[in-house]
Amino acid sequence: MVNKTKILSDLSKMALDTMSTFSGIRKEVETIVKLRVNKAINKMNLVKRDEFEVLQKLVQKLLIQNEKLNKKQTKLKKKAKKPRKKNKK
Repeated sequence: MVNKTKILSDLSKMALDTMSTFSGIRKEVETIVKLRVNKAINKMNLVKRDEFEVLQKLVQKLLIQNEKLNKKQTKLKKKAKKPRKKNKK
């Protein structure tokens, strides 16, 4: 009986050691993959999220301003096409 308990205890210890080893390997692989992905992203020369959002807001403001200017231009063109009334004295 003592022999079986010792065998089970040894198997249990070996299983725990294996689990911790696989856990360490998993962390190591995750670190390597993360570093390689970051390296690839840096090579692509992508913009950062905050820079993109700033540019997006700027473009939205410019589009609104452009729309207003187009409306103003249309009004001025209509006004220029109307014949002028002559003042009679």
